[in-house]
Amino acid sequence: MSYTGVWSVGAVPDAEVVALPRRFAHLDETWTVPDGCADDLRWWLGGGDREPYFTPGPTAAAHRFAAFARGGGPTAPAVVAMREAATDLLGRAEADGTDPDGLFAVAVRKGEPATALLHGLGAEASAQLPGWFGDFLLTADEVRAVLPGAESVLAVTGHRRTEVLARVNAWAYAMTDAPEGEFDAAGLLAGPLRVLRYAAAHGLGVVAVTGAY
Repeated sequence: MSYTGVWSVGAVPDAEVVALPRRFAHLDETWTVPDGCADDLRWWLGGGDREPYFTPGPTAAAHRFAAFARGGGPTAPAVVAMREAATDLLGRAEADGTDPDGLFAVAVRKGEPATALLHGLGAEASAQLPGWFGDFLLTADEVRAVLPGAESVLAVTGHRRTEVLARVNAWAYAMTDAPEGEFDAAGLLAGPLRVLRYAAAHGLGVVAVTGAY
């Protein structure tokens, strides 16, 4: 079945982010975890990110990481509701004419852009980014707290930048339907960081949501 994976990141009013969890605090906090999630997380953090993923076709490790990322992490009714509300916040920010520096969105057919970025960075560097596989909700204070870590892994130069971009492109062209030569790996590094910097400079929160359509 064909689908398009989208990753949207946007600066939103801090008060909206602060208030969001309180709106859903009354919901049942029964957590669910996808089968095998804990094992896959231990595998990825324990060196699975450094296994051969393409030789040249996708290996079992590549398919395992794709399934792990696509399956989502632990969740609860309140988290699901907040994610939907966060998506609405992003839509309102775009409709209200937020400065382009405060918004970033990327789409790719039959794939997930955030997964391509995390594969490109690897597990250790990805741990410097907030949230779970592209989904996060940050107050203005939290934006300022996470920005140095995000800078350290996204604003890379030299050999490290070349390596990350190569890994992002390898994922995009092997694991999605991105046309060869048309996936913007550099934009995938720059976009989320640009939004975080903008939010930090203007005292805003940040919302990031992944989705498939």
